[in-house]
Amino acid sequence: MSLELWLQYIAMTVALLALAFFYKGMKRFIPVAMFASLYANVWCFIAMHFKWWEFPVRVCPIIDDISFTVNMVVVPILAMIWVRYSPMSRVKWALLWSVVLGLMEFFLSRYTHMIVYGNGYDWYYSLLLWLPSWAIWLWFHRWFYKDGWERD
Repeated sequence: MSLELWLQYIAMTVALLALAFFYKGMKRFIPVAMFASLYANVWCFIAMHFKWWEFPVRVCPIIDDISFTVNMVVVPILAMIWVRYSPMSRVKWALLWSVVLGLMEFFLSRYTHMIVYGNGYDWYYSLLLWLPSWAIWLWFHRWFYKDGWERD
């Protein structure tokens, strides 16, 4: 098995373990996970259309448009955890998470074949894509439950 597949299995395992660790009270955040998965898939379809990125090595090779690992497992779990546990200083928290994920993308794109960028797209554009995503997922959660802007 290749390094890329190992990394994808490890990412899914870590995300699922994090969900298991933070499972209490997460049922309310399942709609956020579903929306985050849809959101990630839409961005992947847009990126595939413009040939911004591709995923040459996949856990599920039948699905050739998206990364099953990221769009169906990791992003939804990250969205659930972020919306539930984000502190009041959400801008700094979103920036920190975006930088960490952007750096992970940088290393994955430079040292593995998990992500291949094209048409002038590079890892720092993903950093700019991650940043508003946290707010969009939070806004979706607030809209879905219509519970105002008070803290959960």
